[in-house]
Amino acid sequence: MSRKPRRLSTRRGPPRLAPTDMYSFDAHYDEEGAARAERTFFVRSIRELRSWLTFGPPAFLSLLVVAALMTGASGAFLLSSGGLLVASLLLPVFLYFERPRAAARLARRHPVRRISMTVEAFSVSVGERETVVPWARVSHIWPAPGYTLLVVGKLSAVSIPVASLPAGAHEFMRKAAKHAA
Repeated sequence: MSRKPRRLSTRRGPPRLAPTDMYSFDAHYDEEGAARAERTFFVRSIRELRSWLTFGPPAFLSLLVVAALMTGASGAFLLSSGGLLVASLLLPVFLYFERPRAAARLARRHPVRRISMTVEAFSVSVGERETVVPWARVSHIWPAPGYTLLVVGKLSAVSIPVASLPAGAHEFMRKAAKHAA
């Protein structure tokens, strides 16, 4: 008679986070790293979160233009449909270059930001301005070269330099986001 192997330590339920757990630290951003992290987010978000939003409109508009040509639609309709098609193709290309430039500008203007994390939310502070984001808004935590990306939407993420994270903070982020989900 064979016995099933017994698991030694299995814990079910949400990860344990003490209400007193908190991290607060200064994050140091560099222009090149911030730009690289933003480009990493942009490309990965297209692949994993919004491929239909990126590739659907050009495909639909291409079919619309072809159908309009075949049915003899008016010149105004063809011109407007063609203009939308060109815009839908050029916008992702523009954003591929502009979003990293914007991230680099932000890193240049605010190279040090205060990051605070509690069980309920994390915040990013620059001077008198503070943004608080509940962990429930974090859908993914992605690595980027030298940064950790807290994905809060299909079009946005908060980047945190890995070198600025105190010991245990990455694991805390992972548990807090999982606990809130």
